[in-house]
Amino acid sequence: MLAASALVLVEPWAMAQAQDLTDPTAEEIIVTARKRQESILKVPVVETVIDSDTLQQSQITDIQAVTTKVPGLFVGTSVLAIGSQISLRGVGTSALDAGIDQSVSLNIDGQQFSQGLTFKSGLFDLAQAEVLKGPQALFFGKNSPGGVIALTTADPKDYFEIIARGSYELVAREKRTELILSGPLSDTLGARLAGTWSDRDGYFKNTAVAIPGLGGTTLGGRNGGNENWIVRGTLVWNPSADFKARLKVNVTRDNSNSPTGLQGVSCPSGTGPGALGIQFIGGTHPCQQDDEVEYVGMDPNFFGGLFPDGSPALRNDGVPFTDIRQRFGVLEMDYNVTPDILLTSTTTYYHNVTDTMANGVYSGAAGPTLFADNHFKRRDTTQELRLESDFQDSPLNFLLGGYYQDAVMKNRIYVGGNMALGLPATLTAGTHDLDIKSASLFGQLRWKPVETLEIAAGVRWTDETRKDFATTLSNAATNIYTPVDLITPKITSKNWSPELTVTYTPTDNFTVFGALKQGYKSGSFSITTPASPTKDNSFGDEKVQGGEIGFKARSSDRSLYVNTAFYYYKYKGLQVGVSQPASDNGIPELRTLNAGSSRTYGIDFDANYHPPSIPGLGLNLSLNWNKAKFLSLHGVPCYGGQTIALGCTEAPVPGSDPITYTASDASGEPLEKAPEWQAIGGFDYKTSVAEGLDLVFGGSAQVSSKYKAVIGNRDDYYQRGFTKLNAYLTLKDADDRWELSLIGNNLNDVLRGGYCANTDLQNTTVFTRFAQVTGQATNPTGKIDDVACVVEPGRQIFIKLTLRPLGMFQ
Repeated sequence: MLAASALVLVEPWAMAQAQDLTDPTAEEIIVTARKRQESILKVPVVETVIDSDTLQQSQITDIQAVTTKVPGLFVGTSVLAIGSQISLRGVGTSALDAGIDQSVSLNIDGQQFSQGLTFKSGLFDLAQAEVLKGPQALFFGKNSPGGVIALTTADPKDYFEIIARGSYELVAREKRTELILSGPLSDTLGARLAGTWSDRDGYFKNTAVAIPGLGGTTLGGRNGGNENWIVRGTLVWNPSADFKARLKVNVTRDNSNSPTGLQGVSCPSGTGPGALGIQFIGGTHPCQQDDEVEYVGMDPNFFGGLFPDGSPALRNDGVPFTDIRQRFGVLEMDYNVTPDILLTSTTTYYHNVTDTMANGVYSGAAGPTLFADNHFKRRDTTQELRLESDFQDSPLNFLLGGYYQDAVMKNRIYVGGNMALGLPATLTAGTHDLDIKSASLFGQLRWKPVETLEIAAGVRWTDETRKDFATTLSNAATNIYTPVDLITPKITSKNWSPELTVTYTPTDNFTVFGALKQGYKSGSFSITTPASPTKDNSFGDEKVQGGEIGFKARSSDRSLYVNTAFYYYKYKGLQVGVSQPASDNGIPELRTLNAGSSRTYGIDFDANYHPPSIPGLGLNLSLNWNKAKFLSLHGVPCYGGQTIALGCTEAPVPGSDPITYTASDASGEPLEKAPEWQAIGGFDYKTSVAEGLDLVFGGSAQVSSKYKAVIGNRDDYYQRGFTKLNAYLTLKDADDRWELSLIGNNLNDVLRGGYCANTDLQNTTVFTRFAQVTGQATNPTGKIDDVACVVEPGRQIFIKLTLRPLGMFQ
């Protein structure tokens, strides 16, 4: 019988603090889902926990790889300065908009991030990863209506550590190294310095051959290549029992040429020349998901234009690229005001500079009709204070806190045309300066009328203001930019987000939960395209209400864990992204809409079993059954070629005769990236093969039903269901001085799209008006939009060596 607020989905080996992963009687798993250390069995949050050993065994080095451990989690790679798009239970951010906050946020060591580029910072030297499902209103800075991915990096211990690690991935040809130095500097001060570097060629082969004289260049080689490095420094100062300070400083760099694996996956109008007789889709590559892409660069002889500072607009010799530079850090200080009251100060700083340039229409034969260039900056500072009690002799405890954020985002947008095809050197350009001020107060009361029952009620009040100052290129000949008189230059959001949980723990091995939650995310401005004085680039708040109910239990001397929960949430104003067909200037418009309402409900189930008769063996199974759909979503732009009979029945064009429509109704359609079923099952086994030598191996399967990848009612908007197979084999020294691993992820080489969109590949959107008829009673050309996806890489095979010269010396 389902009877609790939340479920904790626990990886079978997720025992914290380097415990024996095969010992079911090991100490409790400690999590920080409520910003304090608690047993995972008693925290009322739906959560998957992955410990450092599991992260290493499965070679989880980025957010995408975390999906192999968490049913219902999707990560899509997007383009330009958008970054990753995260979805949990179908709730996420699908907008191609650098100015939007993710519905599922990232938290690293108590520092909250919501812009998708931050998810590119990479995962390494982690103590633990936690994925919290559902609204998180109280404990993680600004609210996250879809969930939180919380990462805790390793701290220095009270003994010296040296860890050197190197790996090579055979398919994408990725070299990766790590070096970690850690230990005490004095009796009260510890330090840890960790660095990693990786360089990969990329999974996808680029087979495009540019047609001479039409503005393209043959790139060859591979797509998805990337060079990345991260340096992290940690200082922990503990001068007394009443005070502790921890400083984390990170510097990262991601540099990619031809970074995306975007492919046409459905081409209903064929792959031949478009309306003007020009071949844009590559002639040798079928319109399907595989390990080949066709993507040409831009010939500098046919692309010109200038940035606002007068420098040439076409950079990197016309080779598409992404260059992400990030610096961020957090200072957390804990002070025991009294033995039972803790004051915590968390101060953070974040700085991002990202430059991107792309073949704007992903052409693979003739040069692109246009290229897009972004120069994006973001700077955040935040301050949070929390005062929390832990009265052992009182049934009542409290939490009080305040949070403040001061942030700015700047985005320079430039779209240049292919002069070989008769287009002007500059099609459009502009800038956005977005200012964010957010303040919130939060608090919680926890009451235990009896030892086995806790009732917790809390609320966060938030007041947020965003302002957009925009300019647009008013005269390309003189390179003059003028301010735009925006329809909505300022938005203000004020919101209360209450939460009530009831936790009943009659024994140490059984817990029942119930929760009611409300979450919220501020509206913002679309800043990925230049602003217009005739179009409102703002969008409204996203809100959620609902609850969870379930239980979690362990039995058979802690050898069996079973957790299950039912959840139900309704969202109002869910922020979704759509692509508006090109207007007369040939430039497509990217928009963010607020869905009138949407709903998600389902069941999470998790079971882990360590058979007492087979020491060292662990079995696990996790399931997510999820029903997620739009209850009301109007104004979705019609796809190219969509007729009235096919649902293009909204937003009539004023004065059109016969009447022509431009939008459709997506009410009742599934949410994007919301499969009805997902399951992950597997095993792990550890045994001694010789004196001082251990063998650890395991395997898993990730299964998913089909899911919608584009908003709208077309069969080819779905990605097929899949099964991915993973396995690992590790030979290691029993004293933990070295280990050698062979790791295979997605061994059956399944390819699926994380981000997809409808577009006209055949006519590159710019020339669509010559080929497609939309919103009328008939479609005389018979031409309709294609579907293109950024396909996630397939098979990965790693060889990895880890050395710890000091072993487990303490």
